[in-house]
Amino acid sequence: MSAEPSVLNQNAEPDWKNYDDFARGIDTNRLSGTQDWRGKTLQIAFEDGGEITLRFSADRQRVLWAWGGESGEDAYEEVQTSAARYFFNIPLQSPGNECLTLVLNRDSGRALLVRSTLLPEHAVEKGSRLKQSFHVGLIAGVTPGGIAPHLTRELIGYRTLNVYSPNHYYEHFYVNTERYAWQNLRGEQFGHGDMDYATYYKFEDEMFLFTFREKIIPVCSVFFFDFISGRCTGTFLGLDAAGRVLVSPAGAFISKMSYNAYPEGVQPL
Repeated sequence: MSAEPSVLNQNAEPDWKNYDDFARGIDTNRLSGTQDWRGKTLQIAFEDGGEITLRFSADRQRVLWAWGGESGEDAYEEVQTSAARYFFNIPLQSPGNECLTLVLNRDSGRALLVRSTLLPEHAVEKGSRLKQSFHVGLIAGVTPGGIAPHLTRELIGYRTLNVYSPNHYYEHFYVNTERYAWQNLRGEQFGHGDMDYATYYKFEDEMFLFTFREKIIPVCSVFFFDFISGRCTGTFLGLDAAGRVLVSPAGAFISKMSYNAYPEGVQPL
């Protein structure tokens, strides 16, 4: 289905695809889900203040969570990305336009949570209806090891190939600390590309958390990049062609293709 410009994608070219057009099958190469945290409780204290508590149901894929004055019970997904590392995504039923996405290393005690919010149409920020906040923390009861997750410039200048399925080939170029560029090499969006807002955190050596917020259509993502295993695991939040909130799992084989070295004295933002 081709999308005509609308309030959902008002800056789009006439044949621009909606979120649900390209999201189908984008989890083909995703790592399988796990259930290691069923029946367990996880507490994380954040550097910026506050604490989140997650109580995972023993017999259902549900989690009771409490963060500051907020709380809820929601479905969640869990993926073990490597020996001690996990990726969680919790779409919040209320108010229905947010996700909590968490990556952690249970051995080092390090954790990073992203709160993604779909803003009302009248509340666009910098041309995007998506907002994300980032919260670095420590797992209660674990002696901290390694490095704390932090904003990084290490990805700037790299081009990567992200293969989500036989019909989803995307090239990324990490332009500066605020933007990345993409183009579709195979799939529903073939020939399309854009430059969108991005944020990069280093989690560990060769492991990063990458997020983007699109301008043309209301969609954002959170991905955990593991260049050691060559896998990335993530999720999308946005609106489909009918204006409904859609949360989609995604995952890809990821590889570095090239690197741009800038001349001395010349560096991007």
